[in-house]
Amino acid sequence: MVSIAGAVSQLEMRRKTLEAELASVTSKLKAIQHALAVEQQSESSPAAVAEDGPKKTANGKTPGRRKTRKLNQWFSSGEALELMKRHVRAPITASDIVKVLARVKGYDKSLAPEQLKRFHGTAYMAVSNAVKAGTAAKLKDGRIRIR
Repeated sequence: MVSIAGAVSQLEMRRKTLEAELASVTSKLKAIQHALAVEQQSESSPAAVAEDGPKKTANGKTPGRRKTRKLNQWFSSGEALELMKRHVRAPITASDIVKVLARVKGYDKSLAPEQLKRFHGTAYMAVSNAVKAGTAAKLKDGRIRIR
């Protein structure tokens, strides 16, 4: 039989070994974190940071990234389907439906080409979702019929 004192001493030695390993891993992580912080500081432009710290605006806040990309919401909830029901009377191709939606929304001539491509992608997705939901049917010849 193993005595309780022997088992406790073995567990204490194992605990001390694990604490030493944990301290070693922690010091390595801190070194990596410090190296990453130094690398990020060196990548930032030296002109952006003054010697006495970051510049502040008149209201006391540090300037940051102010402009964010505006996400377009081309259709409100259910609007694309309502427009399709209203303006697409006969079965037509998906590309023609997209052109009709662009004309109805007024985007066919007023949008920049890149924005128009984004609108077309959203309109194609609306047509696809209408087919998946069962509010539109895809015919064998590829045309879409709005129900």
